[in-house]
Amino acid sequence: MDPVGLDRAVDEAFAVTGVDTPPWPDPHPHGDVRDEEYSRCAEPEKYRVLAARADAWTQALSRLGLGEVETLTDPAAIWRRGPGVAVSGAVRLRPVRADAAPLVFGFSAIDEVPRTVLVVGAGEPAVRLEQLPDCGCDACDSGSADLLETLDEVVVAVVTGTFVHVDAGEGREIVCTGDSWSASNWDALPPVEEVLAAARAGQSPYRVVRGQAWG
Repeated sequence: MDPVGLDRAVDEAFAVTGVDTPPWPDPHPHGDVRDEEYSRCAEPEKYRVLAARADAWTQALSRLGLGEVETLTDPAAIWRRGPGVAVSGAVRLRPVRADAAPLVFGFSAIDEVPRTVLVVGAGEPAVRLEQLPDCGCDACDSGSADLLETLDEVVVAVVTGTFVHVDAGEGREIVCTGDSWSASNWDALPPVEEVLAAARAGQSPYRVVRGQAWG
């Protein structure tokens, strides 16, 4: 896989898919958040930039022959566990390489505005790796650049086979996307780095989702 060529293909596709979804700067560059911003999302439609970027990834991976696109007729049924939001549409990219993990984009809504929330998943059934935005309120808005960077990092982790998802049950899980990880309800369990090492070595006692690079 040529990372430079992949980045170029995504950016070229995004120049088309993102033409109607302009970027915006961080509205709180100095951390000055007003109390009323915590209870509102004044412009939910701007978050469609995430779906536009997901569409660009979908087109690029397909055009490069790395994955085949499936538009899913029952987007709620593809997840091992509910993704936490009502997903009204989803696309799965099935890699050509059999030992690689499928990539899933699920689309939800802020204030009933469609395709303003993006859930990125992997595997079959899919596990959730990231939800963007995590919170759609104006107070948590840090600009589009942060969102798109996070989205790209997660997708690259799936496509390069560097992601790991560990599920210990009862909401206890670790999501690793390359060089970074997050853990939920993991305080009384073994150290995260040890768990990830065991998962990569195929020696984990927990449910693990990971895969090889797509190409």
